[in-house]
Amino acid sequence: MSSPRVLVTGAAGGVASMLLPGLRDSWRLVLTDRVPVPGGLVGDLTDPDFVARITEGVDAVVHLAACPDPNASWDELRTANVEVVATLLAAGVPRVVLASSAHVMGQYARTGRVPIDPDSPVAPCCPYGATKAFAEALGRVFAYRTGASVIVLRLGATTPEPPASSALSGWLGPADLHQLVSRALVADVGYAVCAGVSANTRTIWDTRNTIGYEPVLDSEAYAHQVPDDDGWGLCAPRGDVGRRGVRSPKATDSGPRG
Repeated sequence: MSSPRVLVTGAAGGVASMLLPGLRDSWRLVLTDRVPVPGGLVGDLTDPDFVARITEGVDAVVHLAACPDPNASWDELRTANVEVVATLLAAGVPRVVLASSAHVMGQYARTGRVPIDPDSPVAPCCPYGATKAFAEALGRVFAYRTGASVIVLRLGATTPEPPASSALSGWLGPADLHQLVSRALVADVGYAVCAGVSANTRTIWDTRNTIGYEPVLDSEAYAHQVPDDDGWGLCAPRGDVGRRGVRSPKATDSGPRG
């Protein structure tokens, strides 16, 4: 019996570069991105005809493609993070592993309401997080209406090693990323949300889940060597807005690539 065929979107991105080597032995992969990727298909995921072609005969989708910039324009965020998800779900693949983001729950982190329970109401810290929250809602509707399996992974700082002190609590390392996605591809659940972080000593995330994910890596092993900065923290408030809608001149944003 041949292994299942799995479509991976965003296959030229950084998360995919960490994930694909671990998936190749267990799954028959179909790769796609907007830019060339070895052995992959180049196309636009907002095009229903292209999506229909690349999903034909596919057993599952690992959807990594997105606009991950918290400071991107609304049009960029909406197209990449909402419209693409809607088009992909409409293709009717029976299992979708949907890469979401820690930004969906960023307000809890910024206000100290931790550990962050994945079952709590979404509380995005930026427009990027809001689009990811909407994508999660689309996935839940799709699972409910069709009986398909949709597993949402709220990825943290997904890098080979923690890049800064602000990433230590939400880091997701390579081995845990592979385990997380592999578990999502076989879990016998209709809809689930899982925090995509490693077993970090400084974690603020509740990693309880229904897909069998048990992280083993700990960012503390790198704590002594990472720079001390907030570049990978979740988005901060932009400052007080007055009655005329004038934003504080001291407001700043920051955000990780998760």
